[in-house]
Amino acid sequence: MTSVLFVALVLAMAILVGLALVSSERGSGRRPRGWALVVGFVLVYLAVPALLATTGLLDRYDAMPAPALLLVLFLTAVTVLFAVSSLGAHLSSSIGLATLVGFQVFRVPVEWLLHWLAVEQVIPEVMTYSGRNFDIVSGITGGLLGVWLLRHKVSARLLTLWNVLGLVLLANIVLVAILSTPIPFRVFTEGRPNLLPSTFPYVWLPSFLVQLALLGHLMLFRRLRSASVTERDVAAGRTPPAIQ
Repeated sequence: MTSVLFVALVLAMAILVGLALVSSERGSGRRPRGWALVVGFVLVYLAVPALLATTGLLDRYDAMPAPALLLVLFLTAVTVLFAVSSLGAHLSSSIGLATLVGFQVFRVPVEWLLHWLAVEQVIPEVMTYSGRNFDIVSGITGGLLGVWLLRHKVSARLLTLWNVLGLVLLANIVLVAILSTPIPFRVFTEGRPNLLPSTFPYVWLPSFLVQLALLGHLMLFRRLRSASVTERDVAAGRTPPAIQ
């Protein structure tokens, strides 16, 4: 049941991302590119990791660099590059601010599923909110802040502080997860090792869900930066530059 719920969450988030990519192109004359982005997104973040995990190509941790960790590093680089690209800028500007913040609530069911995986002794407890994982705070506060943004304004400073906190908490659990895998320098040795990065369907946790959370934070930073630039230009009597 835990696996079924996990896959359902991944599919739901994939559909939402696909809709966001396509709708961001609506009216811009670039709809074919929107569908191409959806296909590329599915291949890179879902299909390829699933294929590598099911064929056992990721199931080696005894010697560095571990293939599973290399995959996560590669996908993280792809996520960062997308976020700083013109495509990332276009997507961040086309999504409502409340949605950009509030969608991080998906981290709450992720943490709940991690809790049950620990109960089932699939992962160590240190990776849950009973251990060193505080990522649920980002999900709860993101959901509440997103609802608040539907009817109220929030200062850019507060949004920046929240975004930094969420990014720090994300980095924390990623580090804990890596140091819980059976690598030669494993730090968290109590309980079962973390094999999620090389196990289907849980490979989608680091290859997709973590990347999605990271992308959300990076796009919010870009959105806040573009808003700051616009405000400065208006104050100086200049025409705001186009976001690139």
